[in-house]
Amino acid sequence: MFGFWRQRKFEDSQLGQFTRVRTMWIPAAVQTGLGVSMEGGKERPSPEVVEVARRLLRDPKGLIQEAEAFVRSDARAAEFIAGNGELVCDGFTVYRSGKFAVEFSLTDWADAMISVPFEGTKPCAISLGD
Repeated sequence: MFGFWRQRKFEDSQLGQFTRVRTMWIPAAVQTGLGVSMEGGKERPSPEVVEVARRLLRDPKGLIQEAEAFVRSDARAAEFIAGNGELVCDGFTVYRSGKFAVEFSLTDWADAMISVPFEGTKPCAISLGD
């Protein structure tokens, strides 16, 4: 009767199926390896955002290495990580603007999050959270 309560879904032939949570499209299934979340509208993320996500997952290695080096060079991040296991890259978040962030977690702290947004091809900040 009302579409208000139905869970919104979006599927991409290369990226898989996504469900909408607030303003984000997140993978519908638990991922093994790298995943991508995309900011977007009620029906789907924009084609431009989807294309950025595809590009990131096609060749992620250099960006992940650069983000990890950026995190490891930051004293605040080093303190956050210390004693909480290994740094693990979970994937990417792509925003409506087409900008993106590399997302990390820690092996011994289940809800730790480390996000590294990029300006162009360079990391520009670190966000720490749990």
